[in-house]
Amino acid sequence: MTLITPNEEPTGLSTSITSLERQLADMREDLEALYERIRTGEFHEITNATKATAEIRQWLKIAIEAEATLEKRNKQQKGIVHDYAIDFDAAKHSIGCRLDRLRRARNAG
Repeated sequence: MTLITPNEEPTGLSTSITSLERQLADMREDLEALYERIRTGEFHEITNATKATAEIRQWLKIAIEAEATLEKRNKQQKGIVHDYAIDFDAAKHSIGCRLDRLRRARNAG
């Protein structure tokens, strides 16, 4: 049996995705810091703090959705379905060990 694996070298897309993940994390931290500064009243020149807060929440929602999409893509690449993946080699080994114990038990009795 031949095992076919994807090319492990970084591609343009994977490099872009890594960069996007970093940018999203940075953006989320910046937006959360800005939100906290608005809440504490640090921005007196902002007349409509409610509008700014709503915009920050919208951008955070976009960032979280993008992160969720990236996480879903990573799971699909790893073969994870419904939050778990099956390690067929480990399952095969475990079943083989159990069959060996059953054979020994049958031969001993």
